[in-house]
Amino acid sequence: MNVEIVDQPAPMNLAHKDSVPERSFRRALKAWQTEDGSARFQKRVIPNSLWSALWILLDLLTWATAASLTLAILYLFANGSVFPHINTVVLPIGTALAALWMVGAYDRDTDFLSLRFAAEVCIAGILAAVIGAGLAALFGSYGRGAQTSRFFLFAAPAFFTVGCLLTRRIWWQITDHGHNDLRILVVGTPAEALRLEHALSLTDRALRVQALDPAAALDGGLENILRTHDPASVSPDTVGRDTVVIAPSAAQALSLLSPFLVALHSTTVPVYTWSAFWSQRIKTLDWGSDSADWFFEKDFRLAQSSAFSHMKRVVDFSFALVALVLSLPVVLVTWLLIRIDSPGPAIFTQPRVGLRGREFKIYKFRTMALDAEKAGTTTTKNDARITRLGGLLRKYRIDEIPQILNVLKGDMSMIGPRPEWTVCVQNYEGQLPCYHLRHLVKPGITGWAQVNYPYGEGLDDARNKLSFDLFYVAHPSIILDCSIILKTIYVLLGKVGGR
Repeated sequence: MNVEIVDQPAPMNLAHKDSVPERSFRRALKAWQTEDGSARFQKRVIPNSLWSALWILLDLLTWATAASLTLAILYLFANGSVFPHINTVVLPIGTALAALWMVGAYDRDTDFLSLRFAAEVCIAGILAAVIGAGLAALFGSYGRGAQTSRFFLFAAPAFFTVGCLLTRRIWWQITDHGHNDLRILVVGTPAEALRLEHALSLTDRALRVQALDPAAALDGGLENILRTHDPASVSPDTVGRDTVVIAPSAAQALSLLSPFLVALHSTTVPVYTWSAFWSQRIKTLDWGSDSADWFFEKDFRLAQSSAFSHMKRVVDFSFALVALVLSLPVVLVTWLLIRIDSPGPAIFTQPRVGLRGREFKIYKFRTMALDAEKAGTTTTKNDARITRLGGLLRKYRIDEIPQILNVLKGDMSMIGPRPEWTVCVQNYEGQLPCYHLRHLVKPGITGWAQVNYPYGEGLDDARNKLSFDLFYVAHPSIILDCSIILKTIYVLLGKVGGR
């Protein structure tokens, strides 16, 4: 991905609004959008209503497949099963379709590849399965002696949810939605565009960034890249694929271009302010900013004592207890292999900083040679201190299993910022102004920064990861936690983050 400078700066003249005719901006936008030809502006062949109807039909077929698969499993392993009553099929599928509709699964402008959509579908699928099973249990067996299998009531919706996600992702990939480049026009300096480009590179999407200097924009430089076109007549096919971002250096230009940008944003191409694009599209704060303005947008004292925080503690404890029992065989085998692989204890303890700056002792499987921390506080790529077995444990995060004990004790959560060594925290707090704000929530075994940003070796990497952590602090939600769980699985399969 390369940032393209579409115009050079010219002397900025803010005194005369007429120096930037709206026609020029429209011409510029048109040329930018049609750079690859007119195919991007072809009218939709399939009307919205028919498009939604086709997806509903496909979902009905997916449900039939999921129900058939569930019945086949019952037949093979439970000596057959009574064929479900019609209400047992109609009620759950109706609930499931309604849940999909609520999360935008029938909206053609929804990005089916986004992590947020996957998280929403999973949450909707769980709720639909519970509600649908309850309705089916109440009405599905009315007038019948045999009860419907509970396995059928819960397994069929689970298979259906997975099938819906797969069909949409496959369709998104094989159509132009999966392959067309997302173009981003940054009205700002090349340095701002490069910073945005680097952050976008973590999204694993085809992206092209163009930088337009605000001075050139105000002095008619847009004529070099645009042709006259009314934004209201541009095909909405470009929505979500072409985006204009107004960088901080273009704040003065924004006031002069606002009338056209408002029309553009409300009809065709999304227009974002700098902070809005970072938080809504990249899901982080601006890497290059040390401002803490976002902190004053919420009452964090209320957030820390909210129902969400109490519910999260209950989920953390329950999940950790189950995980501890299930992981016991892995724990015993790993403990034995570490003792064989290198001298020293199998469990590594170290002081870390937790909620509100309180210090606690973390438990991990040892992956380095004994007393390795004396050689430095930062882990580098191919670090010689990592043992033969340690590299494998780190790759699949097996070394973090003992942290389940920290979750049970209440020192940590399953999801939150990475718990850092006290020595590192003292160093970072002296160089990164907002670093202490990450301690407003409990640290976690996995987190937004861990699954989005690879291991770093310097202050710049620490600042970038901090932006992800602070985004999590500022936007706590069930949707975001579910997204982190899904992306953690993605990371464990060897993709991005935590490498």
